[in-house]
Amino acid sequence: MFNNEKIDLRVKYTREWTFEAISKLLEHKKYDQINISEIINKAGISRATFYRNFSTKDDVIKFKVEDFFHQFFMDMKVYYEVNKPSNERDLIGAFFEKVDESNKLIDVVIVAKLEYLMVNGILQLITYFKDHFYQIEANNEKQEEYTMEIVASSAWTLLSRWHRSGKKESAKSLAQIYMEAFKLIASALYQERNVK
Repeated sequence: MFNNEKIDLRVKYTREWTFEAISKLLEHKKYDQINISEIINKAGISRATFYRNFSTKDDVIKFKVEDFFHQFFMDMKVYYEVNKPSNERDLIGAFFEKVDESNKLIDVVIVAKLEYLMVNGILQLITYFKDHFYQIEANNEKQEEYTMEIVASSAWTLLSRWHRSGKKESAKSLAQIYMEAFKLIASALYQERNVK
């Protein structure tokens, strides 16, 4: 997902127009009722151009999600190299803000029921950045994998709920809530208990 694929400007614009076409069509139709002919007509591209870039309409959204994560990853990679933060606050806060700025993409992902793409992207971010600050003390590799899956899934669950409910909290406040929630869960699960 974080590859450095060099994309011809025509291809980039075609992919953007195609995503915009789907977004516009979703204003009047359900995702599963939208067909390729409607997408290419709305985007102003030929069928051959569509299939040169995508296999399915899901691929259009997948491209946009991958681009979203690639841009965020590149920004954070530079940020971490320059600032060398010692905890995850900056990464989580910046990611929540990026989601906040990406309403159209998040709407389309949710409506198309392709939320697994967001979870996978978050998981890749965690996997890449974990050595910078995550001290996951797992007994084995499988436990670490499951732990990171839980973190990625819970992040997306919170973000999508926040998005659907109108984003009453700021992205910064939500990031704080997210981090505090993990502390509360750990405390509730592992605190000393007076068992008689």
